[in-house]
Amino acid sequence: MRVRVTVGGSTWTTAIFPDSARGSYVLPIKRAVRTAEALDAGDIATVAVKLIDCASAPPRGS
Repeated sequence: MRVRVTVGGSTWTTAIFPDSARGSYVLPIKRAVRTAEALDAGDIATVAVKLIDCASAPPRGS
């Protein structure tokens, strides 16, 4: 699913991917964003995610 993501002062467009093993989605965060926002592995960050492409969203309940 295509999304617009904001972490700190960084906003970008990307996609989130289903992780069936965990029953959740994976959000890749670009290296440039991790550097700009001083994020390291294991850090906790506040993330705003806005769905921008509903056509690729799986049907509810699947």
